[in-house]
Amino acid sequence: MVQNLARLGHSITAYNRTVKPFAQDMPENVTVALDVHNAVAVQDVVFVMVSDFAAVESVLFDSGAVESMEQGTLVVNMSTIGVEESRRLADRINSFGLRYLEAPVLGSVKPAQDAALVVVAGGQVDDFAQAEPLLAAMARKSFYLGGVGQGAAMKLLVNSFLGVVMETMAETVIYGELSGFARETVFDVLEASSIWSPVLSAKRQLVVTDDYPAQFALKHLLKDMRLLLRQAEVVHGRLPLASTAASVMSEAVASGFGDLDMASLVAFMAAQTGGERQA
Repeated sequence: MVQNLARLGHSITAYNRTVKPFAQDMPENVTVALDVHNAVAVQDVVFVMVSDFAAVESVLFDSGAVESMEQGTLVVNMSTIGVEESRRLADRINSFGLRYLEAPVLGSVKPAQDAALVVVAGGQVDDFAQAEPLLAAMARKSFYLGGVGQGAAMKLLVNSFLGVVMETMAETVIYGELSGFARETVFDVLEASSIWSPVLSAKRQLVVTDDYPAQFALKHLLKDMRLLLRQAEVVHGRLPLASTAASVMSEAVASGFGDLDMASLVAFMAAQTGGERQA
């Protein structure tokens, strides 16, 4: 995402909470900071993308980063957090004289590399207008959905659908095996049908090879499902399929599959039905 953003020619300072050997891959207009204060000082826009709300609070507030930002800096949170969490975060950021835009993304590693993410944003329309040209460098489409909370709500809605699809895919593959079909055959037939989708295409090879390096870790999808179910209670929504999928994911994570890709639900279900694969 940083590399795609750098193509616009802006001067960019990048910071990661854990040290990773990525500096040599960065364009000349990207400086890798070892200190978060140096990363956010004298910046017009600060993007944040971490794993959850606690991590957002840690990188912005526990570190003191917000105190190093100039008044009026636009903080764009691309992390997936809850609706009420995003609203609380906006209030807290605003209290420092800063501006806030939520802009979680749809897509994982490959779409990020290909600048093919989809952004679902919420906040002030003027803040979205400022961020939109930058978001366009990382995403094929950016939606402005209204005030703070609307972007978070849409991201959770989409990930709920994703969670149900992953759980259903796992059931389908395992039922297919129990019925005597190879996984490759199951996917061949699904691909020829009207229900085929990009996410099934993306996960096909992982499932066929029974190897699940994390593109989107199962534990993170479970986190999002739980956030969705919490928000559903707020809006009096009834989500029986999402609730069931989250329950299965919870069992899988407890069984050691959490750090694997979300498609590892297939391996978990295989183990539950007598298969040999273990986390």
